[in-house]
Amino acid sequence: MKEALTLSLSLSLLLLLLLLLLLSTLYIYNTSALKWVRFDVPEWAARGGDATLTCQFDLANDRLYSVKWYKSGREFYRFVPAEYPPKQDFPFPGVTVDTERSNEQQVWLKGVNRDTAGRYKCEVLTEAPLFKTLVKSATLTVYDLPDGSPQVTGGRDQYRPGEVVNLTCSAPHSIPPTTLTWFINDQQAPQDYLIEYRTPEDHEGRVSTRLGLQFHAMQWHFPDGRLTLRCTATLHRLYQQEARHQGVVVPLDPQSLGHDASGTCEENVTCLVESVACLVGSVRA
Repeated sequence: MKEALTLSLSLSLLLLLLLLLLLSTLYIYNTSALKWVRFDVPEWAARGGDATLTCQFDLANDRLYSVKWYKSGREFYRFVPAEYPPKQDFPFPGVTVDTERSNEQQVWLKGVNRDTAGRYKCEVLTEAPLFKTLVKSATLTVYDLPDGSPQVTGGRDQYRPGEVVNLTCSAPHSIPPTTLTWFINDQQAPQDYLIEYRTPEDHEGRVSTRLGLQFHAMQWHFPDGRLTLRCTATLHRLYQQEARHQGVVVPLDPQSLGHDASGTCEENVTCLVESVACLVGSVRA
């Protein structure tokens, strides 16, 4: 009986020691695990410039086996400390690595162009036996800002109520295309006032945007006797310019033929016919 109790206590103590060993191992593993410090792929990169991709990590007690970079699933750069040279690049259209400035935690891309745009992934792998892995990805967009401000064409200096207001706003070429927005007296124009135009790319892949504005001028469009139209061109937070057009209302002349502010269209036509008849009658007389 005593021997059985001693054996039971020994087994319990052994199990307790094993549990403590397991917990300490898990604690050490969690506090010394491979982890991210900073991952960054620029959301926007200027055409013709450079772009820096960052993949910073903390190895803790692990040893680095490799760092690999991919664009749209295709490898273009790797860093393997055990190999010579440790840095290797695999260029293809739109992706040219500056190996002199690149290392295990940063990659420099030079000569950014339209083909550089896409999704980039960094993969970090530690040595055996655990082969711990970190993977992150993000999208890069290439831009080429417009050279200048938008322009407004069409329109008049004066308008009569009922006349058609017809203007077109054009923004210079850019990558990607700018977004145009029309405002009438600082209120965004209704969708049914807008006319969208398609424009082709130029030889560098840039696009000029055009947006028309067409509506019938009403008296309420002229607070204080003036109509103010504004077109804004934006490209993300990188570019915002605007162009304006102003016109004044021409007061209706109740005495003018065909523009009787108090009469209907039929009444104005009748007045015109009667006036012509009187004029013909006077000539015959």
